[in-house]
Amino acid sequence: MNAELESVLAEVGRTVQAEARRRQLVPEIQARLAHLESRRVRPRALRWSFALGGAGLCAAAAAILILRPHPLSFAIAGVAGSGQVGASLVAPGARPLELHFSDGSAVTLPPRAEAHVDALDGRGATLAIEDGTLEVSVVHRARTHWQVRAGSYRIQVTGTRFAAGWDRRSQSLTVDMHEGSVLVTGPGLREPVRVVTGQRLQANAGGANLGFEASHDIAAREEMPPLPDLSGPEGAQAPTLAPVPIDLPAAERTPAPARARHVEAMAAGHAGPPSAGDWRIQAGRAEYREALAAAVLEGWRAECARLGADDLVLLGDVARLAGDLNRAEEAYRSARRRFPEADRPTFALGLIAFEGRHDYRAAGDWFAGYLRSFPRGPLAREAAGRLIESRLKAGDDGQAREAASSYLRAFPDGPHAALARRTVTP
Repeated sequence: MNAELESVLAEVGRTVQAEARRRQLVPEIQARLAHLESRRVRPRALRWSFALGGAGLCAAAAAILILRPHPLSFAIAGVAGSGQVGASLVAPGARPLELHFSDGSAVTLPPRAEAHVDALDGRGATLAIEDGTLEVSVVHRARTHWQVRAGSYRIQVTGTRFAAGWDRRSQSLTVDMHEGSVLVTGPGLREPVRVVTGQRLQANAGGANLGFEASHDIAAREEMPPLPDLSGPEGAQAPTLAPVPIDLPAAERTPAPARARHVEAMAAGHAGPPSAGDWRIQAGRAEYREALAAAVLEGWRAECARLGADDLVLLGDVARLAGDLNRAEEAYRSARRRFPEADRPTFALGLIAFEGRHDYRAAGDWFAGYLRSFPRGPLAREAAGRLIESRLKAGDDGQAREAASSYLRAFPDGPHAALARRTVTP
């Protein structure tokens, strides 16, 4: 029995010790064990059990340190020391304010935005927006739990990237999802609303609207300087772009008119009003697997050939969020062939390459293609940031620096600005 127990304890000790080394906790564990040893009085009759349990004590102590959630901390970029819970955070008028959390998450306050960190614990943080917009990037970990408060609204977060805007005067909330999903509750929402990648939620006490970025967002960006033309001189390929291995049609190799389609998740578009069993209704409820199964039963190829632009893009979103990347690509490619003026299929194919296939070179080519075709598109800023990430992950440091320089010229206060600055000046 003692031999068996010793073997089990030794195995536990090895496992926990490896994890402790990974998290650089060994010095803290050794210090605490030494403190415990100095205070402990051991009867002679029990010395053999402590000798046997030495490995177990180390394992237990390390396990306590590892498994016990330590409260997060955060720092303000350019400010020495740790940030304080409850302290008012106001971004200067000329530059954003960046918060870096100990779990790797980051929050950016654009100029003149106001917020504060309401609480910190071992699983995440609670942020409160007082006015303006927060760009939030939360790293997903086991039992991650973040929350963003804006007035009476609550945004539940696990691991994702999004922008949350709060207008103090009109008491209205806007959530733009860059990646992942969040759950929103509050005035004007009869039940919790899940917002997923590419969607925008606008809500106030009078009601709410959930869809994709609307065409009026283009007007807001007309004053924004466009990204430099990444396609290079006429008829030439810029040296910063690798050959595109994906079948980009001619319509996407030249700048397209700057416009975007307003894609409502529940709108029928060209396909007519949804029936009670329509897959679009299930998609609106974030029941993506069920929606995908319903669309397949209706005839996947037929749907790809029949649907209007808005619903066809939504069909690709359903397949992607349900985990069927092949069908998602088929729907997006069909949308690109049939509706070359639509911008989202190109961006979505970049998401698949980046997140689903982990083919970062191809992902970078898709995002670069988006910027060539839609330099003022509603997802141009996100595509420019994703281009930096893709080039870095692909090991193309030179192209990453060029993409980062372009990003800083066009979006100096964007959510990827900090990464861009680190890339330009390693």
